[in-house]
Amino acid sequence: MRKTTSLLRAVTRGLFLPVILILVFQAAGSRMLSIPERDVPIPELRQLSSQIGTWKAGLEQTLETNVAEYLKPDDYIIRNYANESATSNINLFVAHFKSLQDSYGPHSPRVCLPGAGWLVRSSKIETVPVLGRAEGIPVNEYTLEKFGERIFVVYWYQNNRAIWADEVQAKLKLLPDLIRYRRSDVSLVRLVTNIRSATAEKERSEVLEFTKILYPSLVERFGAAK
Repeated sequence: MRKTTSLLRAVTRGLFLPVILILVFQAAGSRMLSIPERDVPIPELRQLSSQIGTWKAGLEQTLETNVAEYLKPDDYIIRNYANESATSNINLFVAHFKSLQDSYGPHSPRVCLPGAGWLVRSSKIETVPVLGRAEGIPVNEYTLEKFGERIFVVYWYQNNRAIWADEVQAKLKLLPDLIRYRRSDVSLVRLVTNIRSATAEKERSEVLEFTKILYPSLVERFGAAK
């Protein structure tokens, strides 16, 4: 019991400053200067291929009504992708926000998952090789646990201009974008899979391989990130 309490306190301390910073920048984003934005099309995420490499999609899923009303994405998709040789399914969630002048934008999994009771066992930012981008993309990697269940999570932020892993950096970049390009669109891309092996290396390898081949389809939806 003491060990669990200490862990919860450590997680809370570790997340306190990032949470405060994210909320501050989200609040600031909702109070940006009123700058007319370009009328850019939504990415039509449901047109993402139902087959990514050897991964095949199952039925479409939807956000619960109260969650959708809270997040207010302009477009989103939730799908499970399965591969016969994989350990488990990969859940893909992409939420697109056309403008941050009218909403808080993406809500960070770094905040939402611990808020839902998941304990952070490990976290880091890694550069993942992807098809069509020599330098790879920065992503957040998380291992979390709740009631004996473990999950591996990868997520990042993307639009047609750049890709970010860090939430605060994303908020800082979008205000100059609003001024320079007259647009503040951004999407959250999140992948989740259950961990069944002892070390999670197999699941990590599967998710990163899926990320590698998923990326060109996202570029097709969002445009080419620099």
